[in-house]
Amino acid sequence: MSFSDIWGMCVENLKRRKGRTFLTVFGVFIGCTLIVVMISIGIGIKELQDKMLSEMGDLTVIQVSSPQVGMDNAGIGSSGQGGNLDDDTVESFKKIPGVVAVMPQMSMDEYSVSLSTGINDRYRCEWATIVGIDMSAMEEMGYEIIMGDFPGPAIDEVIGGEYFAYSFTDTLMPEGRNMIDRWAVKGEAANAAELPDPLFDPVNSEITLEVKSHENENEVVYKNKVKVKGLTKEDSGKGWENADGMMMSIDALKDLISKVKGDPLTKVNYTTITVKTADIKQVSRVEKAISAMGYSTYSIQSMRARMEKNARQVQLMLGGLGAISLIVAVIGITNTMIMSISERTREIGIMKALGCFVRDIRALFLIEAGTIGLIGGIAGCIVSLIISMSINLVTMGALGEGISGQSLIAALIGGEGVSRVSVIPVGLIVFGIAFSVFVGLICGYYPANRAVKIPALEAIKHN
Repeated sequence: MSFSDIWGMCVENLKRRKGRTFLTVFGVFIGCTLIVVMISIGIGIKELQDKMLSEMGDLTVIQVSSPQVGMDNAGIGSSGQGGNLDDDTVESFKKIPGVVAVMPQMSMDEYSVSLSTGINDRYRCEWATIVGIDMSAMEEMGYEIIMGDFPGPAIDEVIGGEYFAYSFTDTLMPEGRNMIDRWAVKGEAANAAELPDPLFDPVNSEITLEVKSHENENEVVYKNKVKVKGLTKEDSGKGWENADGMMMSIDALKDLISKVKGDPLTKVNYTTITVKTADIKQVSRVEKAISAMGYSTYSIQSMRARMEKNARQVQLMLGGLGAISLIVAVIGITNTMIMSISERTREIGIMKALGCFVRDIRALFLIEAGTIGLIGGIAGCIVSLIISMSINLVTMGALGEGISGQSLIAALIGGEGVSRVSVIPVGLIVFGIAFSVFVGLICGYYPANRAVKIPALEAIKHN
């Protein structure tokens, strides 16, 4: 028998028992739909996590601090028994293979620092974050300047975080109207492009820095002027000062602390050290090497690895729920094919008597089972795409604003600034259809073998 003859008989047999065929196909359809949708939600969760982490900052950066009791080693950070962070530590980190830059950082957290600028110090920031960094390593560390330029060698030149100017209040305005609350513009999603202009232009502004006494907050123990040369893009992976703090050279901060204390600094212990690797693949190895030296570490990449592991577990769980429905479909296909053989025993005998090859009879039943899986798989994938698109439209808020062609495309294939909960790549569609056909063939294999083993004479006598 030719393939066209076998295919024609297959179609006729499926059409002859429309109700049974429909119910069997429906079982495959439900199972395929659930598996594809569940896996798509798992993929969507991973996509959202990756997007969130990429927005948090540089994935190739590791923050190193002195070990603290109680830290764990489960991805968020690791602990050890290392000593203080000093210049010797910086040099030891530079020797680790894969490290391209090391930047020590100092802070003035133990001091109360205020800033002011404008005519008669009109604009004030009562609580300022001041951090000393290695200015010469900023470009190598991946700092991005969004306004102005990197500071030069002058000790009085500083650089501000992206939202540095929004920390100031206008002393001539009443309470409640004296500052721009960047968090209230569009919630926590507010960014610089959505914000109104700050109270003053921070770039090239002269800032008065005041350090107050611990005993008396009204007593200023040190006062100096600095010049803001530029603003860096927010990157929490390199430190929160990139958002609304101020950074100066380590030498300038050492000099400042010495003048505040009244004694020169003989030994410097850094607050943190930022280590940058050549690429993401090096982060895990470098982080383990630093942890082995006895220091506490933190990186967004280590957090990403932990979140990816959780996402895979969610995908397996969701896929397992869909597989339960597919098991029901497997039972349905097997039952349908066995019943079909029982009803067509005489037909099988006649086919053998007419000289049909055993392989043709086996192929007939396998093609019938595979066709059931194919139809169910295609229908399941089409409906899965519709369900996925609907879920994304709801989470994107497109239903309230009105559905457009652009929103439908964004919900289906994504785009710039689009966050999808359900993601169905082409590979998942191919997998869904191929898996459904495979399930159909597996379910039809036993009934097909059973059919070819029926003796021709016995089959012809069967009523």
